[in-house]
Amino acid sequence: MSMRGAKPKESAAHKAFKEDLDPAAIAYFNEVAQRPFADQAVAFLNAYWEEIGDQAPFIFEVAWPTIRYAEMHTLGINYIHLYEEGYELDFNVALYFYEKLVQKVFDLDEGRPWRSDPQWAPSLPEHMTAIVRKQELRDKVDVNFDGKMSFLEYLLYQYRSLTSPAEFITRTMAADANEPPQVTRAREALEVVNVAIREFEAEKARLTELSKAPGVKGLGAKHQLAGLMSSPIAEELQVALIKAEAAVRLAVRQAKAEMAADANGAAAGQQGSMFWMQADLKLKQKLYGTRAK
Repeated sequence: MSMRGAKPKESAAHKAFKEDLDPAAIAYFNEVAQRPFADQAVAFLNAYWEEIGDQAPFIFEVAWPTIRYAEMHTLGINYIHLYEEGYELDFNVALYFYEKLVQKVFDLDEGRPWRSDPQWAPSLPEHMTAIVRKQELRDKVDVNFDGKMSFLEYLLYQYRSLTSPAEFITRTMAADANEPPQVTRAREALEVVNVAIREFEAEKARLTELSKAPGVKGLGAKHQLAGLMSSPIAEELQVALIKAEAAVRLAVRQAKAEMAADANGAAAGQQGSMFWMQADLKLKQKLYGTRAK
């Protein structure tokens, strides 16, 4: 589902995007924009940690879950184990994302801490009519002019007073080339946790469905469901969480040591990664750790 009808004229933002960047840089931008939403956010935060790092909690806790929800809703996916995080939204889905983001921040109780604290003002979405929002998406958000919105494009637009696509590429290419091995290992450990979570959630969904059956079959499924957190699948998940925690702690400790020795070294360009891994681990521990029983 992309933009329909005659192809719109290039805006000044689209022309500037092409004029400021050579073909290799444009290709790199598009490659980053085709990473999963979370990886796009990490790349953005690594590039702009000094300017935007204080907004990272909003990106992680509000914007990222909302773009995931918009994609899941559009795909008709209700269970997390069936969802594989994407990298872009079609035009109409991007409009839905903004609708839900505005609703979450300004209308729902869960948005009160964000809208009432001036600290988060740079992250709050602007109220717009549907017509104006469509125009903004076409002319300013969709900088690579492909009729879709990546999470990266949303972030560059939201924090446009401090960022630009050209500057983002320059900063990100350096950070990508210098990712410390301990960061790579921590990311891989968290991915193992993701796999374990999908297996756990798949079993939970299976047992939940079986528990609706009448008689002994349904009763047995209910008992299995009640003991799921003590099952072998849950134990594998706990082991994965423990290993991921150790890997993340090591990565953060080494990064802090490297930054203390050289404030402008490679580790300084990984602060977004450090934040995201710690926040992601904390969320997973809250939902699936032993204390979640």
